[in-house]
Amino acid sequence: MDDTQTMHAMGIDDAYHVEQVLARGPRGVTELVTIDGVGPFVRKKIPTVLAQRGVWSALGGSTCPRLPRVEATYELPDCVAVVLDYIPGPTLEQVVAERGWLQQNEAVSLAQQICEAVQELHRLGILHRDLTPANIIVADDGTHIIDLGIARPLTDTANRNRDTTALGTYGFASPEQYGFAPTDVRSDIFSLGRILGFMLTGVYPDDTRYTPLLSDDLHVTPRLRAIVERATAFEPSARYQNVAQFAQALTSPTDPVDSYVPAYAVQRPVANGKPRPRTVIAVAVACVAVIAIVAAAVLIPRWIADGSDGGAANGTSQHAGSRPDPSTDDDGDAADPGADPSVRDPAGDGAAHGNAEYGNPLELVETGWSADESGYVHYAFGLRNTSDSLCVRSPSIEITGRGEDGTVLFSATQVLMFSFPGETTYFGAQAGNGNGIIPATVDFTVLEPEDYNYETSSESASFKSANLHAASDGYGGEIFSGEISVAKDSARVREQSSQLNVSLVLRDDAGAIIYGFDTYVDWPPEGGSRPFSMDVFDPPAYDSFEVYAQPW
Repeated sequence: MDDTQTMHAMGIDDAYHVEQVLARGPRGVTELVTIDGVGPFVRKKIPTVLAQRGVWSALGGSTCPRLPRVEATYELPDCVAVVLDYIPGPTLEQVVAERGWLQQNEAVSLAQQICEAVQELHRLGILHRDLTPANIIVADDGTHIIDLGIARPLTDTANRNRDTTALGTYGFASPEQYGFAPTDVRSDIFSLGRILGFMLTGVYPDDTRYTPLLSDDLHVTPRLRAIVERATAFEPSARYQNVAQFAQALTSPTDPVDSYVPAYAVQRPVANGKPRPRTVIAVAVACVAVIAIVAAAVLIPRWIADGSDGGAANGTSQHAGSRPDPSTDDDGDAADPGADPSVRDPAGDGAAHGNAEYGNPLELVETGWSADESGYVHYAFGLRNTSDSLCVRSPSIEITGRGEDGTVLFSATQVLMFSFPGETTYFGAQAGNGNGIIPATVDFTVLEPEDYNYETSSESASFKSANLHAASDGYGGEIFSGEISVAKDSARVREQSSQLNVSLVLRDDAGAIIYGFDTYVDWPPEGGSRPFSMDVFDPPAYDSFEVYAQPW
């Protein structure tokens, strides 16, 4: 800013009369102001280094009545000032404190109004990141979202592995807001679910009464409880993938609890209209978990206690690695006698070359992925430990999406818990930024373990799946369900993992991986099984699916 601009901005600033300081902290000051007897307005002064100018610029172009209207913005030498219209009325926090839990029809109505505002924010490319009852005004004309102090542009996710700073309000902020992954629209959906739970129970999510009240059928219907639980799933891929899905579930006459137990399996038609037979493969494997989320479970256990746009949209972009050909080596020559084709890397994604003492026994067997129109990548890979005596702890796979020109669109590292000797593990999940840019390529690379990641051990655990089903969810998606039981138990492994990861892998008619998805269940009881279900929104056309389970 030059001197003239500075003087002009200071003149505007002085024209406002501060009626009351509403809040003050390291992220700025919020004031109630008037100008020439007109107002009041809300003025936020945000330190220049923290100001997200793109957020306020985008918000200024919105006509949504449930969002604050930007009256003016100007820059001072050390801060950015934003003047907003003032919405009179109590906060949702105050309403619930005064009245207690809300009637379910009122809670649903208010939640729908909040969804209108959040959906508009996402349309504008804004992620709120601090949706709480204290930031929602219940005015005469309905709810209004306020305080976009830590909002950021959705396009700001490029090249992020995770958000760099823990932000948000405890109990309503998503797990990824504590540094374990980048935030996206599903982070706001987590907060929406917690707000709905708050309205239905009348207590905060970290209150010991929250879970019992939410679980009480006389207090909260199973349908609404299922909506809250899905929206607040710890893993983002298990939540509603956009606000429209969440809003639709609020008014859907279908009970989502019932929909998780499909009565029939569907056959996906091929292009000529003839049904394609569905091949269902139950696979037993063991050994994958995400260390970052295990760390999260230790750091924020109350989340665990309380508890896409998935799928390739109309085949927008699909890429898959192929299965290994046992008849040839990578160079096209005949395979060596006795060679195990399952340890080859047909896609050329390549394991690292290992360290001097151990070498790297980890190899990618196969990889595959597809992308939806939002730019999210749904991937799966098979990782084999070729050693017969070394267990690898915290094996890591680097997943990188690139544009046509080779530009890195996203990069993420998937850290697993174990890779047991002589075993192959399959894992499926989601990556990418959801910014609408579909990568041209996605590369998978095995990162070289450190010496301390190796352990001489033959200990392992494996699982089997049964009663697998696939059925339409009635909204363009499919529900995959079944049961997981223990094939080989290990008390030592149980001590080090609290749950199981259940991964879904979809394949095309050539047998190549085209999609991955996952969910989490508790360890099955001894001699018993543990049911699971995954609601996959708009999956790509597939020929067969497989389900894998491994310690978490």
